[in-house]
Amino acid sequence: MATLETALMIPVLFLITFLFISGISLGVQTLSLSDATRTAARELARGASEDSVKESFYRSEPSARLQIIWDTDTVSVAALKPGEFGVSFLGLTPFELSQKHVAPREWINAQ
Repeated sequence: MATLETALMIPVLFLITFLFISGISLGVQTLSLSDATRTAARELARGASEDSVKESFYRSEPSARLQIIWDTDTVSVAALKPGEFGVSFLGLTPFELSQKHVAPREWINAQ
């Protein structure tokens, strides 16, 4: 009886472990995207060129899409990136991770 119970529980334990690890992976991906977006907003607010900021952003997040919006006193940086849950072989619908950061402009350059 114990062998049967063990045989039935092993796949359930593997599934729970897989979901737990995939959830942690999503959290790490979200934090990485958030860090790259926040850094881009901060650098743009300090007067860095858009080209250098985009190059740095895409180096850390190559699969993300970046949008920069300049306002009079702020700069907004939004990013979208496909999330990787680790179950792509199941054919589940893909989803996107998104982050947005706004930084007050410290350097006003001609746009």
